[in-house]
Amino acid sequence: MSFILSLALLGMGATCLLDPQGARGYLIDIFTAPLLSVALAASFVLIQLRQRASALISLLAAGLLGVGFWPQINPPQPPTDTKATPVRLIFANLYVKNETPQRLLDWVRTENPDVVAIVEAGPLAEATLAAKLRQTYPHMARRYDTFVFSRYPLTRPRARPIGYSLLTVEVAAPAGAFHLAVAHLTRPWPFSAPGDQPRQLERLSADLRDEQPERTVLVGDFNTTPSASGLMDFSRSLGLLPAPAAVGTWPAVLPAPLRIGIDNAFAGQALSLRNRKAGPYYGSDHRPIRVDIYPAG
Repeated sequence: MSFILSLALLGMGATCLLDPQGARGYLIDIFTAPLLSVALAASFVLIQLRQRASALISLLAAGLLGVGFWPQINPPQPPTDTKATPVRLIFANLYVKNETPQRLLDWVRTENPDVVAIVEAGPLAEATLAAKLRQTYPHMARRYDTFVFSRYPLTRPRARPIGYSLLTVEVAAPAGAFHLAVAHLTRPWPFSAPGDQPRQLERLSADLRDEQPERTVLVGDFNTTPSASGLMDFSRSLGLLPAPAAVGTWPAVLPAPLRIGIDNAFAGQALSLRNRKAGPYYGSDHRPIRVDIYPAG
């Protein structure tokens, strides 16, 4: 049984490393992080049990998974102008059925962000969390259940009401204005039709291509990871670079090694993302994330 498990992990590691294309092909690639944790745990147990062949195969699987996961852990970033004033941003998928969305306020107060972007803000979140954020942040933009709150002026709010969820807005930050896009994509196959998520990524790419992608910060719940082929191809096509995402965000109740990083931040070549951090559990099935946005040096 242990030998079969090790072979299965090796097969999945090879699949993730090959970075399969197509809606049906890259689903397994989304789960690289938890598979890596399982492979490492299996290797440790098998070494203790002196099952050398199975342990060796599991270690090889862990190596392949690690190589596949590396672009998400350590993506390239342009030089950072650390003398400039950064913009701290928090993004959170509140989960529409979350009964305690206001608990996110504790982390917001701790991190003291300049911009807060949220999706899946249901009636309860609007009456509690959003109402409190309005008292702190003087500027707000909204598209249905997507909100952006900011210390800095927001201009040119634009929503895409058909096909998928996207709100874009200009943020007049002290170190220079940038274009903020907040997206929420559908789940991958088999949780939706095979072509749904790829079509939304194509639509998102077309929408952002007209919005100065080099000065764009894109945050959202993408329901896929930066190291999976769908999101990787999308970001490369626009020249967007992801913030390092070693710690995942979903499912929120699981420990960090078993969560997958589907809530992410990307920036164009004129900007640099630093200090990404996954936040605490507050009732949503997603952990929030925090990033600091700097001009590129």
